Amino acid sequence: MRLLSLSRSALLASVLGVTGLVGCGAETGSEENNVTDIKQTDVERQSIGNCWLYATASWAESLHLYATGEEYDISQSYWTYWHWFDEIQNGWGDEISTGGSEYVSFDIIRQRGIMDEAAFITEDTVSEMSSRQSAALAKMNSEMKSGRLKDSAARQDAELVRDILDEAWGLKPEVVEQLDKAFGADGSKNFEGAASAEGTSIVEPSAFEVQYPERRTNAAEATIKNTTLDVAVDDWRTTEYPSYGSNLAKSRRDFQIRVQKAMHDGAPVIITWMVDFNAMESAGALAGSFNMTTLGRAGAGRQGGHMTVLEDYQAQTEEFGLLAAGETLDPSNEEDAAKLDAALLPTTTIEFFRVKNSWGAFRDDRSSAPGFPGYHDLYMDYLNGPFAWCPSVEGAKTSQNCRSKTGGWENVVLPPGY
Repeated sequence: MRLLSLSRSALLASVLGVTGLVGCGAETGSEENNVTDIKQTDVERQSIGNCWLYATASWAESLHLYATGEEYDISQSYWTYWHWFDEIQNGWGDEISTGGSEYVSFDIIRQRGIMDEAAFITEDTVSEMSSRQSAALAKMNSEMKSGRLKDSAARQDAELVRDILDEAWGLKPEVVEQLDKAFGADGSKNFEGAASAEGTSIVEPSAFEVQYPERRTNAAEATIKNTTLDVAVDDWRTTEYPSYGSNLAKSRRDFQIRVQKAMHDGAPVIITWMVDFNAMESAGALAGSFNMTTLGRAGAGRQGGHMTVLEDYQAQTEEFGLLAAGETLDPSNEEDAAKLDAALLPTTTIEFFRVKNSWGAFRDDRSSAPGFPGYHDLYMDYLNGPFAWCPSVEGAKTSQNCRSKTGGWENVVLPPGY
């Protein structure tokens, strides 16, 4: 079955962008709709700036859902644990940086595999947001500032770092035993070397089944690839959204068509974009969207990088008019097939892309796309920009630190051949 993803869908403290990394601020389901083409798992809610791990988990869970029909709940906390371990060991600073990118998350997958959320921290399964992550972050920063990890020599003691991480995360003895068994007490083994998941709840990336489309074999038509997660992280590629050039409008439309094709074929495309919270509409026809009308009215607000997974889009075609988000097109139907083709024409105008977010599905303080809790619509005027780039600086108003112009869309991660 291949249906166009014209269908369903669904941080608050500061969002800080770190060079080369996505720093997603956060505070301190699967929404049900069977007409979507892109299979998604439940919307979750981050509590620290690790949206990039939530997006990667959504991506991997979707690929696994296509392959097996199983809704596997990947532990973002497990990946966060190992991200911090690497950070401390590599001497990245005196405070944990929660920011990252798909390159970092893919490396964590290669080296540490995955764990089910219930197997790593059972308590994370009882609510939409993990409170353990924010508590662990506060504990580790305290240890690095004035505690057992305050000097560089202590941070090079891998067993000590692991002991403190185990304590900060409140890991049960049986979970610590599994980590030791797979990776050693000092974490020195990994799945690119001598590590083994045998006898543990850890899943090696080569044992996690996934399915996704690819057009490398036949560029004119998608073929389905059944493989494992270790192959997927090597197959998928990051592509930057055009931001300059002599014919920028054409370059951007060509890029959008590539993304649309992947979505038509059911790919959970990862997107990195710039958040300005003052662009997020909370009421009316644009509720749950990021758009320039709302941003122009409010002025620059808190900003930073963010990573999510694409779910849907809305487009205007010359022949058929509006192709509305939330309405399924069936390629076995002759008229719908023609609409699908029209959606990919250079003359078609994309109004917005809809994303599955990691800000929670049901919140009084955060509007979602109408009827799709936890999902947001990114209008093309916002994704294209430009708007003022005003990174947060302590003690200064946002409007006092505007440095240049930016667009909202940074890049996507696409399957092979798109």
